[in-house]
Amino acid sequence: MRNFRSTNNRLAAIEGRHGMDIIKLTFADGSTRGIKIAHDYQLQLFMDACEWARAYPPPAPEGMVDVDPPLPEPKTPSDRLIALLGQAVEIDGEHVRFIQTIASICRQAVETKGRNDA
Repeated sequence: MRNFRSTNNRLAAIEGRHGMDIIKLTFADGSTRGIKIAHDYQLQLFMDACEWARAYPPPAPEGMVDVDPPLPEPKTPSDRLIALLGQAVEIDGEHVRFIQTIASICRQAVETKGRNDA
């Protein structure tokens, strides 16, 4: 006979992964915005942010030559969210460590894009 308590715990853990996190973004002007990010969307967001980081790499160190031509600007389903995360100066919420990592990648890409556009 199966242990139903264990099965219920396993199902609850699986269902818990499919929820959403509510993240509070604070911008440089002091305004805030709340967004919801699904747990199962975070990996896709990370891959899209990495695609942006590859298209807008940081400048080469002094004395080094850039040999790779810049990639074309990526078009991803996460473009608006990447722009929001790139402009945020503070991120609050539960379980935001991975989102903060993604936001730092987005911030670097958005800053580099701004320098390249100027």
